[in-house]
Parts: sequence; structure tokens; C-alpha cells
Amino acid sequence: MDRFAEALLSQQANPALPAEDDWFAPLLGDWEFDYQDRGGRRLKGEWYFRRALDGMAIEDLFICPSRDTREENPQPDGEYGAAVRMYNPKRRCYDMTYICSKGTTRLEARKEGGVVACTVLEDPSNQWRFVKVTEDTFHWQNVTKQAEGLQVNCEVFARRIQ
Repeated sequence: MDRFAEALLSQQANPALPAEDDWFAPLLGDWEFDYQDRGGRRLKGEWYFRRALDGMAIEDLFICPSRDTREENPQPDGEYGAAVRMYNPKRRCYDMTYICSKGTTRLEARKEGGVVACTVLEDPSNQWRFVKVTEDTFHWQNVTKQAEGLQVNCEVFARRIQ
């Protein structure tokens, strides 16, 4: 491993991160997924999660469409992005930044019941939600909160590959 990757990645959580707040730990690893949006478009993707920054953060790479399918099925709005979720011990939440070629999104992640809700700070009606996580699968949604309930803009159904 090169020195940069060695300094960035962590093998374990930092002791200052309470186990009950380590909400993203079940996501650590490599995932493939099926993406679906409101228009019915379906794509294959890949998502990778690692501990980072002295074990106080979770970093991920989101790739959609997947590298295996992007040439045969190019998407002008496809994303190759990275997120860093840094635990904030004073507020017991995660400060999160997602960046891709389209721009940067700042979020705050909190546990709401059984859901990890990442609220977009510039538009609190928009959330990125991990709604169901098991050992080998997870379901993620991009939603807009409306008076009549949640509008699902797109969602991911992921399967662990490692």
C-alpha cells in the first residue's frame, strides 16, 4: 500500500467513536447495485466503503453506471463520486461531503429510528437514506420530503461482493 493510502485508510474505528454511533460500519466493503429512478431507468453500479482519517470517518466511492457497463450504456448524468462522513462527537452525527464532477453536496447524517438519514444542508427537504441494511444487502434512497409524504427520486438495491 502506498503511503497516501496507508495514511488515509484505517483498519478500525477510532476509540473516540462510540460503537452505538458507528452507523456506517455495516456498509464497510465492496458492493454492486441496481439503480432505479422515478422515470424507470435501471443501471448497474458499484459502491465501496472504507474507514478513513484515523478511524473517525467513513469514505466511499460511488460509481454509476458501473465501470463494466459505462461504455456500452453511457449516461450523461452518470456519477463517479466520493463522500467523506466524519463523526462529530459534539453533535453525535456525521458531517458529510459528497463530491463529483457536477459539484459538491454537504449533508448531515443522523439515525432516525432504523434509518440513517443524510440531510442535504442546502435543501433540508432532500435526504439520502439508508433504509434497510443487512449483512449482505442494503437499500438506499434519494427522497424529497413533501406534505403528503416522501417522494422517492431514485434508489439503490445493493449486494455485497466482498
